[in-house]
Amino acid sequence: MQRQRLSREQSREQTRERLVAASHAVFTQKGFALASVEEITNAAGYSRGAFYSNFDDKTELFFELLRRESVEIEAQFHRLLAAPLVDVNHLRDQITDYYGKLYEQDTCSLLWMEAKIVAARDEKFRAKLNIFQEERHKQIAGFVEIFSRLSGVPPAAPPHEIAIGLSALCEGVSFAHRCDPQRIDAKTASAVLSFFLKSVIAMPPVHALPIVKKKAAKR
Repeated sequence: MQRQRLSREQSREQTRERLVAASHAVFTQKGFALASVEEITNAAGYSRGAFYSNFDDKTELFFELLRRESVEIEAQFHRLLAAPLVDVNHLRDQITDYYGKLYEQDTCSLLWMEAKIVAARDEKFRAKLNIFQEERHKQIAGFVEIFSRLSGVPPAAPPHEIAIGLSALCEGVSFAHRCDPQRIDAKTASAVLSFFLKSVIAMPPVHALPIVKKKAAKR
């Protein structure tokens, strides 16, 4: 059976996907600073020309990896929050379960750490990362607000502060699990993420809790 020839657009998309996959392996192994375009193209089996036909430089490719992971996570939260609401407690458990297992499917935790290190030393890279992070935090804050409306429970802190915390916590726990899987095992990593998520989205803030007055002891 004759193999169907790819269209020009399909061929370009295939090239792009292979470059993305190869870059993840190279960036993870060597780090952003030491990774070269040549190493990425060699790993993908393409020329420098193919690389520059798809990406301006390795910085754009690096951020494409981070963007793809973020889009995948955001899409799942959208699906959970957009589904018909039957029971808010069930929804809370679904969100908590998904967030608690993000460390398992996090293929970019090392790259996120790498990005922070590069940003601390490179002003241009830092400016790009800050814009990227701001958009990410806005998305998370939006999810917190939606859950608050659905549950009727106000968040324990301003949504944008919760977004910053949840994002940093997930990155930190994922990285810690990779570095010390014996002590910070799967059960511990999941428990930490789940506990803190419930603490900020499923519990009312202190000022919203009813004040229970103690009865005076009878003499």
